[in-house]
Amino acid sequence: MTALVIEDQPLVRLGMQGLLERIPGVGAVRALDPAGILALEPGLEAPIVVYGMSGDSSDNWYLLRQLHQALPHARILLLSDNMWLRVPASLETCGVIEHLPKSASIERMEAVVLQMLGCDGFLPMRGSLRDAWQPAYHPRVAS
Repeated sequence: MTALVIEDQPLVRLGMQGLLERIPGVGAVRALDPAGILALEPGLEAPIVVYGMSGDSSDNWYLLRQLHQALPHARILLLSDNMWLRVPASLETCGVIEHLPKSASIERMEAVVLQMLGCDGFLPMRGSLRDAWQPAYHPRVAS
């Protein structure tokens, strides 16, 4: 199963791509800038899309509609700085399944993607990125 990451910030795009590649059941992950939505081939097989909305772009809604037209069966995780309590019905018609703030934890994003993939009893994956920054040894404290 393939996935698509759409984000204007290169480091965030790379991080989301790495997160998706680690999730069981997700194969190739393609990452692109939001302007790349206009060049998507209709019917591209990408059932999971992580779309990071730009805070200063007036094109967000236009690009979301274009994304849905190109990939009508995609399930979209919308990341933005504006949060609603639930996904509005108007977004559900564009394929948006879930909406998270860009500041959501890695574990929360993993759990939402697993839920979108239909995994029952999902849990955050072991060895998340926060564990990667733990020291390899614990220095002894002088008494």
